[in-house]
Amino acid sequence: MKFLSIFFLLTLTACAHKKAVVIEALNLPSSFVKQGRAGVDNHWWESFNNAQLTYFVKRGLADNLSLKSQELRLKSSKVSAEISGANLYPDLKLVVSGTAPFDDITYIKNASFGLSSSWELDVWGSLAASENKAYWEYQGQQALYRAKANLVAANVTSAWLGIVSEQEKKQVLAKQFQRTKDALTTITRRFAMGKNSVTNIWQQQKLLKTIEVHQEKNLSNLFLYQQSLALWLGIPTTELTQVEFNTLPFLAEIPDMGIPAQVLKYRPDIEHAFAKIQSANESLSVAISAQYPRITLRANYSTSSSSFKDLFEDWQGNLIAALAMPLFDAGTTQLVIEQRQLALKALMFDYQQVWLQAMASVNQVLINESQLLKVAKNLTSQLDLAKRTEKLTMIKYLNGKTSYLELLKAQESILSIEQQCIEANRKLVINRVLLYRELSHGNFTMTEPLNNENIGKPS
Repeated sequence: MKFLSIFFLLTLTACAHKKAVVIEALNLPSSFVKQGRAGVDNHWWESFNNAQLTYFVKRGLADNLSLKSQELRLKSSKVSAEISGANLYPDLKLVVSGTAPFDDITYIKNASFGLSSSWELDVWGSLAASENKAYWEYQGQQALYRAKANLVAANVTSAWLGIVSEQEKKQVLAKQFQRTKDALTTITRRFAMGKNSVTNIWQQQKLLKTIEVHQEKNLSNLFLYQQSLALWLGIPTTELTQVEFNTLPFLAEIPDMGIPAQVLKYRPDIEHAFAKIQSANESLSVAISAQYPRITLRANYSTSSSSFKDLFEDWQGNLIAALAMPLFDAGTTQLVIEQRQLALKALMFDYQQVWLQAMASVNQVLINESQLLKVAKNLTSQLDLAKRTEKLTMIKYLNGKTSYLELLKAQESILSIEQQCIEANRKLVINRVLLYRELSHGNFTMTEPLNNENIGKPS
């Protein structure tokens, strides 16, 4: 009776040493540096309204090799959590044995048959803490998987945008080459009429060679982007060489991002940091529980006989209760507890740092978009002025009212600004991809938003 009283007392105080993690509230601003009005879809790449891009992203999410390996690690982590949960329950084993001499293995001298079971009572919550630790490690792997999925979607989109921009450059360079070649024909004709110097021809030929260099660089960049896209899709590059690509997509309005504290908590890196804190807290509980006694119950029910035919006539059973308690370990247990407490505190600081970095990253992307938008608009205006200048300069040159150097300068200006416009537009769209990636939770299979209140393990 006294033993039962002690047992119930231990059970009631089993989890007295376990404390919930209290994370200091972060002082986050109530809004981002810039706010839009457009909605945000879970599948953010669809905001570009391009069927080809949507196809490539979906294919990347289905076939990317690194994402597949991360998925297997996620499944392995889930199995580990299930294994940890099994330790809370008793096991049951079938035990069969027999003894026979070497010269006559058909003659069984001794035989036994029975069942055995063992069960460690989770008096101090150590086994439950181990199960919870494995669960939070699984949650952490889920966050890593979503982060990888988001990375794949972003890199597929960026590579596709790179190909599209290089295809645009390819067309622009072809037009530039033809315009410069036509101008060379005109200059050559004027030289034959004695109206200009041979150096004018050489200068124009040099400009043609410059365009050819840009064309070679363009083809090289195009192949590199195709190779990058094929890598993220997990396919050979040859499958992309015959694909027809479009122009750069229209940039939608900046999305309505809402309150940072509500939006950013769904980010995979923040959820991963949170899961690491919870896992460390459960690990601390396991270390604290190691100070206290372990109670194990063992039972068996078996029969044995020297004759096989009499084997099942006599059955015996017994129940064994064992208690193991640490007495002296040179302070190792306390040191482990101290070590895990420090690790837990460090993870709390890491968690706060991840939040601050997330906020800073989103704001930086928003600031970059404002700057890139101004650059793109400025280059568009410059290109319009350069084309008007080149047209008027050509007329003056043909009428002998200006020098060839002025015409050459106007031509080179157009060649440069046209390529800069394409590159500026590409950077602007890619910056929007970065914004979507910063805000995305990476769970592209779900139909409803995540609920951070349900992130913990159900009781």
